[in-house]
Amino acid sequence: MEKNKRLRRHLFFVDVSMVAHSEILLLKCAQFKEQGEFIDVHLKVGEELFSVHRIVLAASSDYFHAMFAHGMKESNQEVIELKDESISAAALKIVLDSIYSGDLEVNDENVFEVLVAADHLQVTSVVQQCCDYLQTQFVQLRFDVQTYCQICTIAYRHGLTDLQEAAQSKMASMYMEVCEIEEFLSHIDADQLSNLLIREDLSAPSETFVFKSVMQWVKYKKEERMAVAAKVIGSVRLGLVNIREVIRELNSEEMKQVPEIHTLLHESLLYSYVPSSSAFGEEKGKIRSSSSALVAVLPGTHMQYFDFNAKSWKSLTSLAPLTESTSVFCAESFGCKIIVAGSTADNSYIYCSYDLENNVWKKQSQSHGELSHLCTVGDYMYAINSKCTKIPQRYSFSERQWQSFAKVIVPWGVAFFDSGTAVLHSKVFVLYGKGLYKDNDRWVVQNAVLLCFDPAKNMWKEKASTCHPHFGSSLFVVNGKLYVAGGKLSVNPSGPPRGDRAPVEVYDEESNKWSVLKQERIPENNLGAVEVEGRVYFIINKFPIDSGIRIPPGEIYPVSLHKWEKLGKISNKGALCYAPLKREPIQSIVK
Repeated sequence: MEKNKRLRRHLFFVDVSMVAHSEILLLKCAQFKEQGEFIDVHLKVGEELFSVHRIVLAASSDYFHAMFAHGMKESNQEVIELKDESISAAALKIVLDSIYSGDLEVNDENVFEVLVAADHLQVTSVVQQCCDYLQTQFVQLRFDVQTYCQICTIAYRHGLTDLQEAAQSKMASMYMEVCEIEEFLSHIDADQLSNLLIREDLSAPSETFVFKSVMQWVKYKKEERMAVAAKVIGSVRLGLVNIREVIRELNSEEMKQVPEIHTLLHESLLYSYVPSSSAFGEEKGKIRSSSSALVAVLPGTHMQYFDFNAKSWKSLTSLAPLTESTSVFCAESFGCKIIVAGSTADNSYIYCSYDLENNVWKKQSQSHGELSHLCTVGDYMYAINSKCTKIPQRYSFSERQWQSFAKVIVPWGVAFFDSGTAVLHSKVFVLYGKGLYKDNDRWVVQNAVLLCFDPAKNMWKEKASTCHPHFGSSLFVVNGKLYVAGGKLSVNPSGPPRGDRAPVEVYDEESNKWSVLKQERIPENNLGAVEVEGRVYFIINKFPIDSGIRIPPGEIYPVSLHKWEKLGKISNKGALCYAPLKREPIQSIVK
């Protein structure tokens, strides 16, 4: 045993000395380059020359190794001109600096240019560092559709499979949130969309939802996309789509003119009646293994998820119950974790996190006061105080710690009650119900106040007030616009919301004005159902849920909410969120 210990110590010191030796050698080569010593070749891009060493290039680049080792004409030239358009002088300088120093100096503006140049020159160390930068800065922290398209295009052309997988996985997890925004509809191409649709981890409430999003993408640029429509539609798992939707969309004269689409319609009809005789097989009828589920986090017991197919809540008995908290205020999922804010038996406020992979709850820290919302923007999760009276907190995922940020200034005699939080354009919007204490402690309810927090400036800015009071409402985003729904018109200073139901309102950022959205096709219900842009949302425990119900333009009859009653039968002590659970996923939603 003593001999083995001595051997391990010896190997450790050998490894350390080898690393130190290589770093010294690299440092010396960088000094030689800086001082112009032992230079034996010059690289030319445009009018710029870069003086370097053949042996350093050959050791770092398979491209130059092949050039110098196999008798190519460049092996004896003093000046080698790099004429490829993918290599700029600025990018080459960064690549060479990295070769000599081991460090890579890139930023958001030049990382793609440097990646393409490094890949052409086969400098694998720089390629890997660029991919790591993109995965950290864009894929994990500040993801957007345009960057996704750019990453996928470059990753595909250069065979960067790990980078491509990371970007696709992130976009698949966000599909439900982004598939209907204009940026997605205009920038995603047919191959990129098809690659998303075939993934097992595509996040969507149902395959019918996926199918409708694909048809919306086709119609957005119909003239040019009809040529690829069959390929994209064929990537949907049509065996799981409501057959009435398939017929409505694919049985038109325009669609039937495309033979491949007509075949898809025929196979869908056959599958809906006799699945075993259809050519779809398992591919088009297989339920995705992982998708975002609507989850209710309940204190002291197991979480539940809502089965949209059975229209009922089901207990997740395989997951550990939440025992740290006796009451849950809000929940937010991030990656493979669910973050919860709640209170304990001794009335202290805490944060807990649930690790979906390891099936364990963990108490994280104390919270500053009762919270009503958690929301994620970039690298931060913001905790919004229910009455705007405490120093607000946010959690940094990169630094793994809670931090304070700018506090809302509340005028004397004014009371704020949180009526909803939403994220739009990388900013946090909070709607506060407002009340005033006047003479003789008289309580006067006023219209709600919209506040906007800009993380870049660490500053709150007050926006327009609503047309009516709102207490206990929900703030959410549809097609890039803010809506407030649910809640009541009044509140006691120390009690819950009360009075008549508050109207639905929409906020116009350009004019900084709110306007009432009339509800003419929603029957009386106990689900907080509202119509927004032809879509029906349910407001359950202050949480907006897209039901998947779509109202055709011009429809005058009330919407049928039949069989949705059980959605509201969840404890009001539970907080709702969407989370990626491995389970029997959501199937089609009857529209």
